[in-house]
Amino acid sequence: MEEPLNIPLAIKEAPTGPLLPLTMVNRGETAVVKKIKGCDTVRQRLIDLGLNPGAKVQVLKNEHSGPMIVAVKGDGRLALGRNMTHRVLVTAVANENVKD
Repeated sequence: MEEPLNIPLAIKEAPTGPLLPLTMVNRGETAVVKKIKGCDTVRQRLIDLGLNPGAKVQVLKNEHSGPMIVAVKGDGRLALGRNMTHRVLVTAVANENVKD
């Protein structure tokens, strides 16, 4: 059995500003990921999905129940549970399409 890679998570947050959980961003709005809360495993999983600090995301679906759907890196789409979206802290930006 191979040993798991021990990759240090050097980047934990981008420059700060008024932070809010991704859950609070309305459908159609764009936000920039600033910080990811949680243990190393959770942070690494979200970073692997493209939710690293500095990434722009656009909320495609944010209803009271069910997963939140966001666009990441242009054509990428993610469905995230509410527990995960509470861990992603963002700053809302002017409405624009995600191109990064």
